[in-house]
Amino acid sequence: MLKGLPLEYTADILIVDDTLANLQLLSTLLKEEGYKVRPANNGAMALQAVATKKPDLILLDIKMPEMSGYEVCTALKDNPETKNIPVLFISALNDVADKIQAFNVGALDYINKPFQFEEVKARVATHLQLKAYEDDMEARIAFNIHEIEVLNQEIIDTQQELIFTMGQICETRSHETGLHVKRVAEYSYLLAKLYGYEELELIKQAASMHDIGKVAIPDSILNKPGELTAEEWKIMKTHSHLGFQMLSVSQRPLFKLAATITLEHHEKWDGTGYPSGLKGEEISVAGRITAVADVFDALGAIRCYKPAKSLDRILEIFQQEKGNHFDPSMVTLFFDHLDDFIAIRNKYTQNE
Repeated sequence: MLKGLPLEYTADILIVDDTLANLQLLSTLLKEEGYKVRPANNGAMALQAVATKKPDLILLDIKMPEMSGYEVCTALKDNPETKNIPVLFISALNDVADKIQAFNVGALDYINKPFQFEEVKARVATHLQLKAYEDDMEARIAFNIHEIEVLNQEIIDTQQELIFTMGQICETRSHETGLHVKRVAEYSYLLAKLYGYEELELIKQAASMHDIGKVAIPDSILNKPGELTAEEWKIMKTHSHLGFQMLSVSQRPLFKLAATITLEHHEKWDGTGYPSGLKGEEISVAGRITAVADVFDALGAIRCYKPAKSLDRILEIFQQEKGNHFDPSMVTLFFDHLDDFIAIRNKYTQNE
């Protein structure tokens, strides 16, 4: 067994030579070292043997009829399945040009005939150890990459769970259910997909945080059963900036998008919204998407300050607000796929 290799490991070596005496001599020598040996007396037979079972190493003669060792090596290196098999040329050709060509076609080593037994054993053992080390390193790297991916996904999942939970806390505090958060997230995802927005999962998670700033609004205002005074309404509108300030401290894409949505989902297409009076495409796509999702759900929900509106009335409002409150293209997509939005509404509705 080779030093550094598992005890159960037995290398499989393919010997390719058109001279029977060389095949027998090399086979006997390497079998005595504990290797599995397969002989092939021409290039075609060698390639067939490799196709049947990939060897760990190939000892390859150069001068052979019909197909030279150079051609065999080139065929092996051109094949993605066999290009990493170590090839050691063993040849009577001693010219420097022959050796250069051998390395140019992909050989790792070159042994001259007549060969020395100890040299052959040493070079074979060395290249098998190198191959085992490289294979082990590749496996370790692949494993480590997988572990990193798993950890990254755990971080992402934790972020998403945290965001959704915070959204639910906010809605619960204002006597709304977590289903409002869920529906707004699902509506936003669907509308974003229809619009061609690329970061679908990101906006789905970020949209659930649209009203997180309400956690800083006094209960007396947040849950007031009736119309707010001008001063109370002024305080209520600060939830957009408050939410933005909470989320914008993070540079992670999810929180950055959530911060933008929190700040802009009450802006209106015609510029009459708050907090900044942004108009048209000055409002981010994510803000325009979430505005449609949030209003569609809010109009159909019972709140301490209002009854739920019927679906027919909600659709009338959306038609009236097309180009006023909402981006016209978003409203068009909404009506073109109304059944899909209603299906989400029905799926995530209970007695609220």
